Amino acid sequence: MQFSPQGTHNARPFKRGVIFNDTQSDCVRSVSREGEETNLKIPIYAEGELTHTDLDDSRIARQGFARGLCLFDQNFIAVGSSPSTITLFDLERKARVGSVNLSMDIRNAIHGLEVWPYEGVLDS
Repeated sequence: MQFSPQGTHNARPFKRGVIFNDTQSDCVRSVSREGEETNLKIPIYAEGELTHTDLDDSRIARQGFARGLCLFDQNFIAVGSSPSTITLFDLERKARVGSVNLSMDIRNAIHGLEVWPYEGVLDS
């Protein structure tokens, strides 16, 4: 039986380990079987830029909450988060490549991300 950290979402095998969203630490993690870890922080915004912050319990609707994960190839991943943000990361460089925010409404997070068409995406 394998232990997963509390807050693990979208976990999947990746290279010789696992990749997952760590919602408790507001990051995406790649962990090898040897224990080597890459942690990439989810973008957050100034509190004054967020909308609808008074409508929900902050434990439920909060920024930095990572819920979507999509592999482009062996180095690039896209991560969805709250508020309505898609971020592209380069795992080899351990860096954020770019980010797109669709709304500052704290109640919304990007969940389902996929590459389309899929043919050959991870065949390299």
